[in-house]
Formats: sequence, structure tokens, C-alpha cells
Amino acid sequence: MEFKPIQQQKIYEQIVEQIKVMITEGNLKPGDKLPAERVLAENLNVSRASVREALSALHLLGILEIKPGEGTFIKQSDVNSIIQPLALLLLMERDTVLEILQVRKGLEVESAGLAAINATDDDIKKLGKIIDDMERQMLKSALGEFTDWEFHFALAHATRNSLLVRLMNTISDTMQKSIKINREKLFKKEGNQQALFRQHLAVYEAVKSRDVEMARRKMYEHLTYAEEEMQQ
Repeated sequence: MEFKPIQQQKIYEQIVEQIKVMITEGNLKPGDKLPAERVLAENLNVSRASVREALSALHLLGILEIKPGEGTFIKQSDVNSIIQPLALLLLMERDTVLEILQVRKGLEVESAGLAAINATDDDIKKLGKIIDDMERQMLKSALGEFTDWEFHFALAHATRNSLLVRLMNTISDTMQKSIKINREKLFKKEGNQQALFRQHLAVYEAVKSRDVEMARRKMYEHLTYAEEEMQQ
């Protein structure tokens, strides 16, 4: 076991850390203009060179926006800065069916709860129609992977949370493939198709009755069931 000597933090790193903490605590908000380099240097009791180095580092991190002739501003957050790397990661990954199920558990349990709060009458009708389609496909022993995805996406839309919908759109292709793989494997076991239908129905009924905790619980049970069955 080899320990490395502790290095003293550089001045510019301390400035970076202080500004990041101020943003986290809400003392600096997106769009806020920072004081001029000279003023910052005086307030922090450091050299202007250290301030310049810190601002450059924060700019490279995407935290600050430097507008020539206007000043330095806290950058407005861009949803795409989160979405696009996630989409690229999912395109590059392979053999992640179980991992996607685990991610969905974190994402969709809360979706179900938010849908129970925010779903409109039209959302409820759409979910009900999808459930009817699922039942018809179950009676025909059809795979129904698109209808499965359609239900989960409609549920996300019913949350009225635009970021959640965009996240679902981002992982759409990967999720549809994983649902198809899941169903092909799960349907080999007798009774699984009926069990999955009942689980979707239970989520729908909880959302329709505006029972937030029940909606979360039923979605968690559904995804946990799928995960456990896939591991067998």
C-alpha cells in the first residue's frame, strides 16, 4: 500500500471551489454577472493572474460564459449538455439489459408518482387505451414490445415534466430493444405474460385513482419482477 504526499491546493483551485460552492448554495445563479477581475482579486486578496486562471478553468468546465465587452456570467444550464452525453453513452454500450432495467427503476418509479399527481383526463384515457391494446395482445400471445414502451412513454408524458420526457426520448431506442429482449426471454416462462399485464394494469389503476404512493410501489414491483426474472 503506497500513500502519496498531500499537495497544497493552488490559489486558483481555491477560487474555483469557492465559486462552485456559491452556485450550489444559490448565492450565484445562472445569468448573474461576476465582478471584474480587479474587484475579484481585491475581494479575495489574491493576484489578478490567479483570478484569471480560475475564471479560465470555470469557463472550460462550462460553468462560466465570457462575453467580450460585457463581462463574465454564470452560464445558463443547457438540458442538452446532460442529454447528449447520455445518448452517446447508450449508443456505445452493449449487453446492458439488466443495467437499463436498474436505471429505469430509478427513473420510472418517480414517473409513476408524478403521473398520479399531474396526469390530465386525456392522459388517463390514453393510458387506458394502451392497457386495452395490451390485453388484446396478451390474448393473442403477441410479444407487444411497442405497446409496452408506449405505456411507459405515455406515463412519462403524463408527469408534465419536460426533462423527464426528453430523457425518455433519449433512451427510447435502447429501451425498446431492451423491452423486446426482456419480453422474448420472459414469455418463455408460462404465466409471465399475464403477470406483466396485471402489473401494468395495477400501475394504470393507481395513476387513475391519483394514488401517488401506490403508483410508485406498483411500478417498482413491476420493474423488480422483470429484473429478477431476467436474472434467472
